[in-house]
Amino acid sequence: MKARLLLIYILLLTTACGFHLRGSQTTKINIDNVFINGGSALAAEVKSQFINSGVSLATSAQSAAHIVTLKETNFEKSVLSVSPTTGKVEEYQILFQAKIDAMRADGTYIVENEKITVTRDFAFDETEVLGEFSEESIIQEDLVRRAASQILRRLQALLSSSK
Repeated sequence: MKARLLLIYILLLTTACGFHLRGSQTTKINIDNVFINGGSALAAEVKSQFINSGVSLATSAQSAAHIVTLKETNFEKSVLSVSPTTGKVEEYQILFQAKIDAMRADGTYIVENEKITVTRDFAFDETEVLGEFSEESIIQEDLVRRAASQILRRLQALLSSSK
């Protein structure tokens, strides 16, 4: 009984202080009838985040009030630091970039070729190579989620101000 009360108390404290899990959207996005154009993992994540935020997506570009095109998505991996004693890589940086276009149904651009960039670095240990590959794929998935969140925030600002 005491454990249950303690758990309820902790839950009340964390919700009362404004704590939210990373990546959780709690605000209603006041954009509707958006068509997301693109077949990448980023497009799928943007669609998912829109739906989770209560936005109704258009089924075709012809029936949409706004058309968002996600294009030129790519990952770049670069060396951040090298060991001074062994000369081997100790840290990498992964960069994810994409470009977006947003237009109204009449074809006028709200934004064209806007660049979205998110980065993350991670330590590399050559003795744990198999784990590093799975960590890298997890980091890439996280970068796509962060880029999608960034796109939602930008679209919220752009599309709600263009009404």
